[in-house]
Amino acid sequence: MKCSNTQALEAFITATYPSVIIDQPTLEQRKFTFPCGLIMNIYTTGTVIFQGNSGNSTTMIGIVNVINTINGAA
Repeated sequence: MKCSNTQALEAFITATYPSVIIDQPTLEQRKFTFPCGLIMNIYTTGTVIFQGNSGNSTTMIGIVNVINTINGAA
């Protein structure tokens, strides 16, 4: 999925999930690892990809709702 404002998304993630682990494997990618096992990659293109424990993750559902809100405001 795409996010029209990745800076707003990252600000939400760090404020809402203080225990998230943030890595930057490449210049184009930031990786967020949540305690529940969910992994979210945000790319400079605005693409957001979920991995790991994403199937029934309430964390993922909440983040998708935030992305939809951000995209609606753009």
